[in-house]
Amino acid sequence: MPHAIRYTESLFTTKKNVTLMKLNRLFTAGFRGDLLALFAGALLTLAFAPFAISPLAIVAPALLLGLWLKVSPKRAFFRGFLFGLGLFCTGVYWVFTSIHTYGDASVLLSVIITAGFMLTLALFPALNGYLFTSCFPKNNAFKTLCAFPALWVLFEWARSWALTGFPWLFLGYSQVHTPLKGYAPLLSVYGVSLAVTLTSSLLVYAYSERRHRTKAYKSLIAIMIIWVIGGISSFIPWTKTTGAPVKVSLVQGNIPQSLKWTDEELQPTLDRYESMTAAHWDSQIIIWPEGAVPVPLQEAEEFIQKMSDAAKVHKDTVVIGIPIKAVEIKGYYNAIVATGTGQGVYLKRRLVPFGEFLPFKPLLTRLLDSLQIPMSDFIDGPHVPQAITAAGLKMLALVCYEVAYPELAMSRDADIGALLTVSNDGWFGRSIAQAQHLQISQMRAIEMRRPLLFVGNTGITAIINAYGNIQSQIAPFETLVLTDTVQARTGKTPWQMAAMDPILLICLFMILIALRMRKTN
Repeated sequence: MPHAIRYTESLFTTKKNVTLMKLNRLFTAGFRGDLLALFAGALLTLAFAPFAISPLAIVAPALLLGLWLKVSPKRAFFRGFLFGLGLFCTGVYWVFTSIHTYGDASVLLSVIITAGFMLTLALFPALNGYLFTSCFPKNNAFKTLCAFPALWVLFEWARSWALTGFPWLFLGYSQVHTPLKGYAPLLSVYGVSLAVTLTSSLLVYAYSERRHRTKAYKSLIAIMIIWVIGGISSFIPWTKTTGAPVKVSLVQGNIPQSLKWTDEELQPTLDRYESMTAAHWDSQIIIWPEGAVPVPLQEAEEFIQKMSDAAKVHKDTVVIGIPIKAVEIKGYYNAIVATGTGQGVYLKRRLVPFGEFLPFKPLLTRLLDSLQIPMSDFIDGPHVPQAITAAGLKMLALVCYEVAYPELAMSRDADIGALLTVSNDGWFGRSIAQAQHLQISQMRAIEMRRPLLFVGNTGITAIINAYGNIQSQIAPFETLVLTDTVQARTGKTPWQMAAMDPILLICLFMILIALRMRKTN
């Protein structure tokens, strides 16, 4: 009997070792590892809204780290590129819809532009992998626990400004409902991304040191500490309430994108917004979405004045998304205008490339004209924005895509009581873009510890509280008005006071440590 037991244990151990050998082979050079990198990137999309399987934001980078540890810089570049393709092809495929369906570009050209966009984005994790393996050739704790998380965050930051920036699908956005969101008021979404990648790195390190139980256990304890600190921070208010709650109505006009800018739809659009507004004059602030009035302010002065007069009679404010024709230069501003008892005009500062403006215009204008691609002729507004003020509530305004930029949505003004985003995600049809956009806005509310009003033409329209939770919302593609109260807040979060400096210093410090110790075992 003892012999049988020893034989069984030996057989079990052998099978276990064979399984581990097969698993380890996946992470060495070879096409199986390359396919795993592509799969890991696609898997990461499921961590974000609307799927919101947040643990996958830890699993996917952990897989990529394992795939980078035993390969050359060239192979790491390739695997990073495949990871990026998997992530961006599944996560932002909806760009094709805006270019082809609503931009009137041909299928072939839409595919070419979308593919070029995806390939460009995939270069960021590719370059990350190359630097990670070439600058830190020796595998040790400092490479895994310092270099990997720091480089990941720095490349996310670089993606937010390089080539006008595309700050979408940052790891931190997947954590708006986990304890790690507590790092957002301290270090913004980048701090949350750092906590996520540290967790991934510690898991990989614990696995690699599984034979040294003390090191493995310390790694797991470090993970617990990171999550506990984040959880505690998530309950810290940082800001405080001020004034009485304000009653607001967010108007979701639900004008089909295919009809929105046609001449024959103009009057029905204005009539719809006017009638929907008339039923909610008991609110203190009524907000229309981006481009609710689809003609420049100068051409709609009579209608805007009519709405302003009605708002003043009811001691109300109507905030309207509308283009404004520039006076001194050619082009239009994508704007927000407060009428009635409120005041303020906000001009969009960060435009969408190939949607609102044409990058490299001298080089591409002739090409796109020959291909008959319609391009908007918007220009960016001043870098110092004007707040929208109504019913005693001072709002930091943003137009659509702008809310994705952490630094753009951050103000050092302690008197900002709420954030406002007007959008038109109708450009992306019934895709996952709307849910992703709302999730990004939730992170902005957490960073600033202020409520955020999110008003969409076709949805999603929602009110987000200061802790990033959905207070109330209406479903997309419904013609409805969302009415609720908003409580203004005052004060500053650490992110408001220090901005990017702390997170950049932390990452650079981690890189320096990894470089200093890169020759140690």
